[in-house]
Amino acid sequence: MRTQPGRSGTRRRTFRLAVLALLAGSVWPAHGQPPEPAASASAVRLFTGGRVIVGDGRVIEDGAVLVRGERIVRVGSAGEVTAPPGASVVDLAGRTLMPALVNTHAHLGWEGYRSWGSGNFTRENLIDHLHRHAYYGVGTIISTGSDREEIALEVRQAQRVGEVGGARYLVSPGVGTPGGGPNPRFTNDAGWWGLHGVSSPAEAREVVRAEAARGIRVLKIWVDARDERRGARVKLHPDIYAAALDEAQVRDIRVIAHATTLEDHKRLLGAGARRFIHMPYDTAVDDEYLALLASRNAYIVPTIGMVTRREPYRRPVYDDPFFQEQVPEEVVAMLRDAAAGDPAAAGGASPRTAADEARARVIRDNFRRLREHVILGTDAGAVGDFFGYADHLELELFVRLGMTPAEAIVAATTRAAQAFGLIDTGAIEAGRVADLLVLNANPLDDIRNTRQIAAVYLRGVEVDRAALRARWTD
Repeated sequence: MRTQPGRSGTRRRTFRLAVLALLAGSVWPAHGQPPEPAASASAVRLFTGGRVIVGDGRVIEDGAVLVRGERIVRVGSAGEVTAPPGASVVDLAGRTLMPALVNTHAHLGWEGYRSWGSGNFTRENLIDHLHRHAYYGVGTIISTGSDREEIALEVRQAQRVGEVGGARYLVSPGVGTPGGGPNPRFTNDAGWWGLHGVSSPAEAREVVRAEAARGIRVLKIWVDARDERRGARVKLHPDIYAAALDEAQVRDIRVIAHATTLEDHKRLLGAGARRFIHMPYDTAVDDEYLALLASRNAYIVPTIGMVTRREPYRRPVYDDPFFQEQVPEEVVAMLRDAAAGDPAAAGGASPRTAADEARARVIRDNFRRLREHVILGTDAGAVGDFFGYADHLELELFVRLGMTPAEAIVAATTRAAQAFGLIDTGAIEAGRVADLLVLNANPLDDIRNTRQIAAVYLRGVEVDRAALRARWTD
């Protein structure tokens, strides 16, 4: 986006590894960093003359937003907010300005573009993933339960002092039963460093206190027991997660719980949980559960993209120009070839059983009943979805399953930020950080218009999308 001063206006796994190998050329070299745009801390920009979607449901049809440095200082109509002397003016005529997306569930670092695994979790690879989210208009990303903490915390600190760009990075360590927690794709990796295993309420409290001392403000608890290699197969006991939740509240830590059954959701809500990765997939939600959600003001990351891989409406990624623009041609060809043998692995549809149909109905009906609690998260990096791209797919699925485009945007911006106490992002309001997405079309007419990206601004600075795209596709 240009500104002008003073101007107004198994087979699947084999397939995946092959694709990652082809992407090898798109990783930033170990000795370098992605380009960071230079900008004065006192730079002033006026975005004016277009539609402003605030993020909480409000829309200003002929709006203006004044940004000084990294902060929004004024929002109003184009006639009310004018450019001060020396300001750059971004002409929004025919365009829409909305908050950058807030993704509350992904797994950074493991995707190495040569392979997938713990050996890829390096500083350089982690930073690359932050830039991939930024390219697609994601302003904040929470990486949940699988980060190597010593590297993650160093990158988090470097970003805070301005040495690292990309989407804002929140680290969320994981707590669970020893030998339980993450799915086997993680735990079968010989280099898996494990979650914080706890076997008693006292141990849970000790871990929460230690993480608080390291500056952690988001913590994940794994209720599931899926570590097939270590064989625990014991869920996290309610007494243990109740202690973790209680200690986290004292330490001002937001906890997000990984749970997929209605029974576990109810028990967690009773223990004080307010944030969930995954919704109940096993059975239809009931009025008791809905009342618990309302009383706790709870938030749910449904990860619809992960659970709808075999739906017939899923468009193969290799046919999507929005995907193609940030990968080499070889990757597109590989995906297209792989679809003949395993369509679901390539992002397409595959044959469905009666059980698939029944589960799809449960997911669809539950989502519609829970939509006022839904926030954005993708699980990208754990299940093969592509960083940033998956966020727009998730928004499309939200609308397909019953949300209006306006509701989907709220779920992906203001509500997602509120869920984790992120008071300085997620909305276009004075005092918030200028994490902004400029679109060439109106997403309120068609949610797929979030893909019509003209520019992305994070912390008031324009992301050099052309340089990133060139680096990833050359």
